[in-house]
Amino acid sequence: MRKQNDFDLYKIEKTNPRIFKIKQLIKKSLGEIFLSHDFRTKDGKDLLIFIDDIILSKDARVANVFLTNFSNDTELDGEEILSEIDNSLQKIKKEFSSKIELRYTPKLRFKFDGLREKSFKIDQKINNLSKTK
Repeated sequence: MRKQNDFDLYKIEKTNPRIFKIKQLIKKSLGEIFLSHDFRTKDGKDLLIFIDDIILSKDARVANVFLTNFSNDTELDGEEILSEIDNSLQKIKKEFSSKIELRYTPKLRFKFDGLREKSFKIDQKINNLSKTK
């Protein structure tokens, strides 16, 4: 039996060049779609949605798309943004399947990445502490 070591944590994950190219193609086509659609909150404020990362399955049939909010309104949570995307999901899928030219169109799963917002809040708190000193 192989002994569990901490060295597995530091292994560099090998990326398949084909998967990398498909990730870039998905990111580009979804970015164009997000620019063409007008996402607004219930209050009528514009949403700035960026694609942070895409995790693609090995067979490239399922794509987990991680989104980040860069709107001025920081009170929006991930649930509201995902609900706005779900409202226009059919249009997004239709445009996505027409733009992407693969044998199998990957199934899109949208997830909100709150890690970046948390890091911004921590940076702001650190800056506030340094200003008070």
